[in-house]
Amino acid sequence: MPIHESYDIVAFRSRQHALHFNRLLSSQGYITHIMTTPREVAMGCGLSVKFSHQITSKVIQVYRAYNMPIIGFFAVRREGSTMRFVRIPH
Repeated sequence: MPIHESYDIVAFRSRQHALHFNRLLSSQGYITHIMTTPREVAMGCGLSVKFSHQITSKVIQVYRAYNMPIIGFFAVRREGSTMRFVRIPH
């Protein structure tokens, strides 16, 4: 059975910013995870914050309030061994 997965990420330029942003989101009650940035978008520190696409607009609001340096927001869709990345405007 093929794997189907859908989530969003924000990729960071700095490990400290990724960890800090993850703590900010967690302190506001959002469920997030630190993950290795996928190779397809890896241009920064190698860490991203992963979250459900249902809370993306809220995560973007938090980002706008703190305005940390990021590479960008991305929607990640996986079907079987194929992964697709789409940049999310912020």
